[in-house]
Amino acid sequence: MSTGSHQPQVNSANTIQVIFDGEPGTQFQASLMIEGSGKSTTYELEETVPSERIYEGEALEATVRQMSAEGALVVEVRKGGSVSRSSTSGLNSVVRLRVR
Repeated sequence: MSTGSHQPQVNSANTIQVIFDGEPGTQFQASLMIEGSGKSTTYELEETVPSERIYEGEALEATVRQMSAEGALVVEVRKGGSVSRSSTSGLNSVVRLRVR
């Protein structure tokens, strides 16, 4: 498991941009599995909104859990011109996204 990310070319077809938004200060935990080049890497995050990560890969599978009782969480994933967005609010509420 790794906690960092490297910065690929932002305009690459395999660039995956993950944006955590919502009510500022909302705490969350995220598990992001990036698949690419015949392997998968999982990144574990514990952060607060707003936050953004950029990865290089062919697919993303994300599970994001809100850790604050108050606030709201919006998770947006951008890859190759496509955008997937999901939102939630409340302690222990979960967002799951899969992008290829």
